[in-house]
Amino acid sequence: MKKLFILMAGVVLILGFQHQAFCAGSTKFGFVDIEKFQGQSKSFQKIKEGLQQKFASLQKKLDEKKDELIEIENELKKQSMMLSLDAKEDKAKELEKKRRHFKYLADDFTQEMKQAQLEARRSLGKELEKVVEKIGKKEGYTLILEKRTVGLVYFDNALDITDQVIREYDKMKK
Repeated sequence: MKKLFILMAGVVLILGFQHQAFCAGSTKFGFVDIEKFQGQSKSFQKIKEGLQQKFASLQKKLDEKKDELIEIENELKKQSMMLSLDAKEDKAKELEKKRRHFKYLADDFTQEMKQAQLEARRSLGKELEKVVEKIGKKEGYTLILEKRTVGLVYFDNALDITDQVIREYDKMKK
């Protein structure tokens, strides 16, 4: 019991000194709203438009293949009464082959878009990290957090540096 009391007193004493050391320096906090950044940054909008154009291009190719597939299906339905069994089987095999190819293309395009989005996100994250770090060092911030950080319930809007981050990021990308 006596050892437990001494241990607890030691822990309280150590924590007490650490608290004083932590509070000795001035602290400056900042917050960045990533959603606001994504909505207002001109450079981010260019990246987003590039991804949308790539998606539209891939979707157009996929739609063309889908139209071909539908055309073959309709042709098979129209001609099914007039075709021999062998011809029907050949058309059915051709249709199934086109369906598999279409599914493969759809999966491939989906994977390609996910990869492009991931790469853009990774690149943006690194660039944004550099900008925030630069601002943090320049302005003397102790801590800069993302606004939607888990556990963050409230902060004063005066601590929001998102507009400054947007300006610096757009200036860096020019």
